[in-house]
Amino acid sequence: MDVMEKTRAACDQLLAVHLPRWNELPDIELYMDQVLALMAKYMQGVASGEDKVLTASMVNNYVKMGLVPAPVKKKYSRSHLARLVIICVMKQVVPMAIIRGFIETGLEDFSEQQLLDMAVEYYDHAAAAAAERAMERAEVRKNEGAGVALLAAAAAIRSQIELSLSEKLSAVD
Repeated sequence: MDVMEKTRAACDQLLAVHLPRWNELPDIELYMDQVLALMAKYMQGVASGEDKVLTASMVNNYVKMGLVPAPVKKKYSRSHLARLVIICVMKQVVPMAIIRGFIETGLEDFSEQQLLDMAVEYYDHAAAAAAERAMERAEVRKNEGAGVALLAAAAAIRSQIELSLSEKLSAVD
C-alpha cells in the first residue's frame, strides 16, 4: 500500500466514527451494564489503545469526582450518557480537571443537550479537517517520496500543540 492508500484508509476510519447527539441517546434509563455496552459502541474508533474505554469503576469515580451525577436507583439517564460521551472523548488527551472545567463552565451557559451536541459537532469538524489536511500532506509527501511515518509525526506534533492550547485556555479566567 502506498502513502496515499494508507492515508485514505486511516482517514476513512477516522471519519467512520459517529458520536451520538442528544436526540440519538436512549430516552430510557439504563443499568450500569447497559451503559457500558452502549458506551463501548459509541466510542468504537475513538479510544487509542485502551482495552475498555469505560468501566464501572471509572463511572463510579466520575460520580465521586462530581463529573457525572449519581445514578437514581442504580439507573443512568440521557444526561449521564451525554456527560460520559464528553468525558470519554476528552480523557484521551486532557486531565480530568480540564474536563470538569469544560463541563461546569459549559453548563453555566448551555443545557446538557446543547453541550453534548456542540462537543460532537466540534469532534466531527475536527475529524473532517484532520482528514483533509492528511490527504493534502500525503499528496505532497507522495511526490517527495516520503512515507506515512512522516504524516504520523506531523499529526502527533499538531496534537501536542492543540493540547498545549487547551491547557492554556483552561487556565485563563
